[in-house]
Amino acid sequence: MYGIDSSPIRKAFELARTIENPINLSIGQPHFPCPPNIIDAMAEAAREGKTAYTLTGGIPELKEAMARKFLSENGIKYATPDRILVTSGISSALFLLFNALVNPDDECLVISPYFLMYPSMLKFYGAKVLTVKESFGTDDLNSFRKKKIKLIIFSNPSNPTGKVLSKEQLTALANLAEETGAYLISDEIYELFDYDKKFYSIGKDYDKTITLTGFSKTYNMTGLRLATILAPEEVIKALTTLQQYTVVCAPSVTQWAGIEALKTDMSSYIQDYREKRDFVYESLKDFYPLEKSGGAFYYFLKVPIQDEEFTKLAITSKKLILVPGFIFCENKDHVRLSFATEWDNLKRGMTALQELSKELAN
Repeated sequence: MYGIDSSPIRKAFELARTIENPINLSIGQPHFPCPPNIIDAMAEAAREGKTAYTLTGGIPELKEAMARKFLSENGIKYATPDRILVTSGISSALFLLFNALVNPDDECLVISPYFLMYPSMLKFYGAKVLTVKESFGTDDLNSFRKKKIKLIIFSNPSNPTGKVLSKEQLTALANLAEETGAYLISDEIYELFDYDKKFYSIGKDYDKTITLTGFSKTYNMTGLRLATILAPEEVIKALTTLQQYTVVCAPSVTQWAGIEALKTDMSSYIQDYREKRDFVYESLKDFYPLEKSGGAFYYFLKVPIQDEEFTKLAITSKKLILVPGFIFCENKDHVRLSFATEWDNLKRGMTALQELSKELAN
């Protein structure tokens, strides 16, 4: 436990409470409310008494709905209910996977920048973390081909960069997994936030893929804790047994809400975020080195001074709250900003970042 620090993202949340009228661009969750039809479905489930333990693997109705979703939207033909586990959020999914698959000294490949939980939890289980930059090409993976890699994990679209991995990159990772015997874990919780229609689910081509998807980001159900794992049957069997002795089951009424969520049209919400993605890019492209975000709701902004110094300066001089980049990668020259916020707050944030760039240039 001494190797796991309290998340700087949580610290940013706490800091926002102490500042009057802050410009908070640190939050990694949607700013819009959970759609009312989903809330109604959850309330109806509660009124009908659906508040008891469910089957460990999840209610059959949700597993069947997810199988249809994986087939129709992701093109994954082998998605069947017996290959799906419903669990309490992506965090619980990672907990189950790492407990079941990782032994001390296992080498695990993580695409960098990464969701901070990947390396932290892997090290907790005694694994050795290897990284490759998300801009990798096929040749960049050659050095890993003779290693006994236990798993390969990435988020697509990426938290924190918003990058959408190309089909060629994903195929290269699948080929590496096949060559080394590694488990390929594709965290696709941000899949709907795909602004340029470039997202590709590698599970469509590689049937050994472990695909993670959740309801938190897409429908603002972050606190309702609902996600699914699609994996080979032997993996699902092990994870289900482990869930029985740990998480027990995902929240019951939330599972019924998940069925309704899958029927919900989120296109207007995604369009709002697309416009905000473009606005951030146009606001900052002349002030910072910047690639346009392809997905999720983040930019990973390269800054002219050390990330922690920059975030402190942003707070003290502009009331602007960002997340230092060192928690997502080995470098210390980036910050993560989230454009999942109201327009007024986002515009204030862009003005503050422009002013900081000018001040640091003088």
